[in-house]
Amino acid sequence: MRSNQVMFFAALALLGPHSAFAQNVQWASKQADDAVVTSAAVHGQPDGISTAVGFYNSVYVRDFKAGKVGTAQLEKAMKLSAGELGKWDLIVFESEAPGSGAYFDGSMWMVQDMQKMVSTVYDSRTRASVPGTGSGWSFKTGRMTMAEFKAIYPGPRVMADAAWLLIKFPSVVEKTSPNLAVWMGGGPIPSPDDNMPTPDAIGVIR
Repeated sequence: MRSNQVMFFAALALLGPHSAFAQNVQWASKQADDAVVTSAAVHGQPDGISTAVGFYNSVYVRDFKAGKVGTAQLEKAMKLSAGELGKWDLIVFESEAPGSGAYFDGSMWMVQDMQKMVSTVYDSRTRASVPGTGSGWSFKTGRMTMAEFKAIYPGPRVMADAAWLLIKFPSVVEKTSPNLAVWMGGGPIPSPDDNMPTPDAIGVIR
């Protein structure tokens, strides 16, 4: 093997699985438990079909499969700089009713790979973890108009604006693991009206 090839693969190894060079967004395809609130609405790539997740309810998903929209297309639609998605681990879309909060609702999160588990509570007011609920997490949120959302994810059920949430979770959990599972619940308490997320799709950026 040529020396420049050796250096290239060595660089990739140093970057590791959390490198900024994301290949695709893979969307949850299966429910990870038999909870009362079904996770089926958040299976597959965004399509406008969502489910409200209130207190004591949750969605829990696994088996992430590649979507049809590449990261470059998605970054453009979300008005992000090239390569931005590769800096994050999870991407979540929720449907926004008219007059709702500007960005993604407050919510509780748990991620596990059958080896390690991490959790936190996301506060929509601070756009960060609630102090004491989990360290090492980062968040970024934004909103797309219905027209912008439908241009990239067309479908007859797309009837509202969409908010998105990018999540970076602690690296102790391996996002490339085939056992990766993501749980989301409503919250936190107390909070204003933006404490009942309506997820449309949950994806891992790999």
